Amino acid sequence: MDAFLDTLLSRLAHASVQALLLATLVYLACRAVPSLSAAARSTLWWLLGAQLIVGIACPTVLGVPLLPATDPAPVMTMTALGDTGAVAGSVDTGWSFSWTYALLGLWLVAVLAQCAVAAIRWRRLHGVARRAMPHDDVRVDTLCARRARELGLRRSPRLAVSDEVESPQVIGLWRPTILLPLEDRLGDDDLDMALMHELAHVRRGDLVLGWIPAVARTLFFFHPLVHFAVREYALCREAACDALVLSRGRQAPKTYGRLLLRLGVAPHPHHALPGASPTFQNLKRRLDMLGQATEAPPRVLTVSLVLAIAAIGVMPWRVVAADNGSKRPVAYASVTPAAPAAPAAPVGPVAPAAPPAPASPPQPAPPSTPAEPALDAAAYAEPLPPPPVPPTPAVEAVDIRGGQPSHALVFFGDDVSVINGSNHDIRRAELQRNGSKDYVWFRNGDQAWTLRDPAYVKRITSALARSAQPADMAAMSADKQATLDGQQAMLNEQMAKLGARQAELAVRESDPSRPRDPGAFAAGHDAIAREQSAIAQKMAQIGQQRAEQGKVQAEWGRRQAEAARKATKEVNDILAESIRNHVAQTSR
Repeated sequence: MDAFLDTLLSRLAHASVQALLLATLVYLACRAVPSLSAAARSTLWWLLGAQLIVGIACPTVLGVPLLPATDPAPVMTMTALGDTGAVAGSVDTGWSFSWTYALLGLWLVAVLAQCAVAAIRWRRLHGVARRAMPHDDVRVDTLCARRARELGLRRSPRLAVSDEVESPQVIGLWRPTILLPLEDRLGDDDLDMALMHELAHVRRGDLVLGWIPAVARTLFFFHPLVHFAVREYALCREAACDALVLSRGRQAPKTYGRLLLRLGVAPHPHHALPGASPTFQNLKRRLDMLGQATEAPPRVLTVSLVLAIAAIGVMPWRVVAADNGSKRPVAYASVTPAAPAAPAAPVGPVAPAAPPAPASPPQPAPPSTPAEPALDAAAYAEPLPPPPVPPTPAVEAVDIRGGQPSHALVFFGDDVSVINGSNHDIRRAELQRNGSKDYVWFRNGDQAWTLRDPAYVKRITSALARSAQPADMAAMSADKQATLDGQQAMLNEQMAKLGARQAELAVRESDPSRPRDPGAFAAGHDAIAREQSAIAQKMAQIGQQRAEQGKVQAEWGRRQAEAARKATKEVNDILAESIRNHVAQTSR
């Protein structure tokens, strides 16, 4: 999710910058060619809306080779991070305040608010169309159908009258309807020109194409040039329909200009295309453009200009270094974590020391030593087999040439840092960091790259964070195993002390100079045997726990290796994508 949000923010920023360049280019083209037709101008301003939507939706960035060429990147084999890398810090996967979340949250709230307002306006306009009455003048219906056929429309739009509209307008995305004012009665010539203007919108597809600038303005509401471009597109769109009406040659520009003055200025309803102008300045510019309706440059020049600007400005692009003609593939080896430490071998219980053979006294027979309990304790104290050792992930070989690794990777992030390379590589990475908080520097032979794009760096951080979770669990499992080992060592020490006591008791029992009390010696042997039996049972339980914990540790080791493989593929894909999309910049 973090990678998606960072990618979205990055695309919004890049599309906004590219829109600035495209808007400048379109504005200069319109100023350089004053006779450019209104239809071509509307297309050029429409391209800016298309560029914004493509920039936020297209995952591929085109590279424009304007920088000096660099040596091609040879095949790269990145060594295992766990083999030579050092990880500093801990990965914090918890929530923390982020300006990225805050900005995107505000952006999303604003977009949703605009969508809600647009839905309310569409519902209101839909109500106007539903309440409109069918037009009952057969003569006007016939005129509209004839003009629709002249413009090449397959079907004539429906005619309706309404007391809620102030000027003729066309609405409806899939089934267009031309709404005429109920009270305002236009003359035959004015009605003919008004119908032609609205039919021109239908023929041009403005009801559908107009959604592109509208969506772009909704998504990039914070960009002032987007609002300017949408206004210019709307003006040129109306002027293009005016020019289409005049191209039929039935009316002079002055006559059509008087119609525009009669329609006057009226606010534009959303999701509809009225014939009236929204502002006086807009009306003035439409009247000025009527005189240029028949002075358009050659069609070939117009089409070439539009195609050239579309090719330059619509697709997302970045300036990259030129290619010198030889391309070699880039391959990445696995990036695996360091092998988890194998659990310590179990420490077997110390068998009770065998008592020395007593000297045979001359008179009394040697007392019988209760050997059976000692045998039982020894049976309980038999050590269990050691738990299985977790599998050790494979470590890639490091290609060393001239005492220095041929490949290096230095990654600096907020929560994790990965360093894989020589001291010289680290110094180079630090010198080129330039205060960047999140930064990647990697080298292949003599060629190095830097990666500063927040979206790509965030994706690498997320991949490393996900691979670190099984390693943390494996470390916790190893800590539990060490705790059990410590408990077993304490029991072994207690068992050794009991063995020493039993040996001392046997020596005292065999001493002829001491008073004879067979019952006391037998009771002492029984007490020691009971303690040995209890300790042996505890040792057996701990042995079972150690065996189970060993299995758990082995499972976490397997998961750690699997997570490392997944992180390897993800990091490799991110680095390859950064080079392919020219996001990673060549380093000195």
